[in-house]
Amino acid sequence: MDLKQNTIIESIGTYLPPQSFSTDEILNGCKNKIHFSLENITGIKTRRMAGQNEFSIDLARNAMADCLEKSKYGPADIDLLICCNISRYDDLGLISFEPNTSIKLKKYFGLTDAIVFDISNACAGMFTGIYIINAFIQTGAIRRGMVVSGEYITHLTQTAQKEIESFMDTRLACLTLGDAAAAVILEKASEPQTGFQEFDLQTFGRYSPYCIAKTSEHGGMIMYTDSINLTDVAVKSGAKHAMNVLQRAEWSPESFQHLIMHQTSSITLNSASREINRLLKSKVCHNGNTINNLEQRGNTASTAHFIAIVDHIRNHRINSGDRIVFSISASGLTTGTALYVFDDLPDRLRQMESKKSGSQKKTPVNHVSSDPNPVARRIRIESVGTIPAKTISKKNSLELLKCAATSCLNKSSYECSEIGVLIYSGVYRSEYIMEPAYATLLAGELDMNAAISAPDNKKTLAFDIFNSSVGFLNACYVAQQMVTAQNCKTAMIVAAECENNADTFPDEMIGICETASALILDAHPATDKGFSRFLFRYDLESLNAYTTYYAAGDANPYLHVVKDSSLEALYIACIFPAVQELLQIEGLDLDKIDRIFPPQISSGFIIRLSESLNLPREKFVDVVGEGVDLFSSSLPFALQHAHEKQLVKSGDIGLMISVGSGIQVGCAIYHF
Repeated sequence: MDLKQNTIIESIGTYLPPQSFSTDEILNGCKNKIHFSLENITGIKTRRMAGQNEFSIDLARNAMADCLEKSKYGPADIDLLICCNISRYDDLGLISFEPNTSIKLKKYFGLTDAIVFDISNACAGMFTGIYIINAFIQTGAIRRGMVVSGEYITHLTQTAQKEIESFMDTRLACLTLGDAAAAVILEKASEPQTGFQEFDLQTFGRYSPYCIAKTSEHGGMIMYTDSINLTDVAVKSGAKHAMNVLQRAEWSPESFQHLIMHQTSSITLNSASREINRLLKSKVCHNGNTINNLEQRGNTASTAHFIAIVDHIRNHRINSGDRIVFSISASGLTTGTALYVFDDLPDRLRQMESKKSGSQKKTPVNHVSSDPNPVARRIRIESVGTIPAKTISKKNSLELLKCAATSCLNKSSYECSEIGVLIYSGVYRSEYIMEPAYATLLAGELDMNAAISAPDNKKTLAFDIFNSSVGFLNACYVAQQMVTAQNCKTAMIVAAECENNADTFPDEMIGICETASALILDAHPATDKGFSRFLFRYDLESLNAYTTYYAAGDANPYLHVVKDSSLEALYIACIFPAVQELLQIEGLDLDKIDRIFPPQISSGFIIRLSESLNLPREKFVDVVGEGVDLFSSSLPFALQHAHEKQLVKSGDIGLMISVGSGIQVGCAIYHF
């Protein structure tokens, strides 16, 4: 398999809400008078603000529409959609948890063939999504994918205006935020000299507490940022990382036309440029090649690089053939560098916009037939860690997560420093923490290649996959593709859940087990062991059969839970055809499956599923018993139970099933 095929941006779309507010207006809106020259320090004069009639999902929808309008592809041509915004503030005072944003966009645009899930990795979200899609394109799992982010984040500004006490307040960074959305379509480059030439991301989890966004005492969300320390480590790690990637790609320091960094403040951009110049012992970075897009935009989080690209394509600063150095930095701390060479995209975008060609008929696309579900390299489950129910005393989800991950590592042949990718796939977390990625907090707790002083030959990338209880199987699929694409050798998938209403609204609970789990995946020396194919299917007509959302108000934080009375029947009706399709692709008869690992919702659900599949109850692993839904930890708990009770042996074939809001079903074949 040729894994040196460049990925290119085929189309890019953006959207900015129409309302604009000046920095002076933001400061004047603060309850306490702030004596600080915020505009001079940050370089931000104005920023766009949504929140009147448009929210996160509306922004994302508009950027997707713009991207599709400028693409030669239609919605049915997209194989994978990843939504990456930090905020899921989707209506006035409403933050969505289930179903996720990507499945809502899948239905709205008619992405009939797309696998969908959300990820979270703070301001590195879009680049993390691109990194994942790049792996899928490299392995041939997909032909093209789409990454979208709708960042309505100025609700943090509005909360901060009520709370900030002085210019030394850790909430001050909330006043620099702007709202925006961006979307890109990616595919294999037709010319090897264009597209992403090098692309690398890593996480230094020790610094993850330097920026935390969570619920506020005022009922909204707020962000606390240690700007001095975060900037210091971000500048040092980012400059060193960029140097290493440039050298690996054999790009001379003078060979690029544009350096685009994360747009936080002018003082940070200037500090980063000086650090790069210091390391190179030459004034390579200067105002002529360093993009500063802050004046009219502010910090637009995960969309910042892409808003800057489109702005500077429009003003003719970025042109076809230009070489770009993307310097990626996000709370967590996630650092990265991407080297990119434009094809004719800048010319095409300017031409389309000059012709106002929204109604212009697209050129038909000649589709290349390909295996819709190719077999990637098999990856095995090397070790599993869970928490026995009787040992759970504290219900802090990060503490639970650390216990499960430590248990998993204690059973593994790998050291903590050998984990290349760490993915958190839980949904509900203590304090409703939205930033940074929960996986980065765990990486810091475990000291998993967590400091910038860690050896260069060992690194970890940490991020979250956010997709109901199907997220765990999504994460296994992503890990398989990343191992196959040689982005890593090992991956750890973790999950933890908590009942956010337990202390304040005990009458309205989700009904899930407050626990945590972890497993480690690697490429087994025997090529016939481990996961083979994955399959994900969707019943979008039942999109609202299960919804949860956080209501932000003046009272205590409150999670609304709405479940259709026939939810479990809907789940089973969706599982049956998905299982049949996967077995047909795999060339297996259902009676050849030795053990089935169903969603651990309840014993009653498992019995009804066995009847639907017309299989003996004994083939199904049931670890939930009389307990509550194991939700995102269903698979690890079922696997551990099967091994402890010797329910599986070498040579057995397992069928793993997950189901969640959307409604969506995930299935996978596993060879023991």
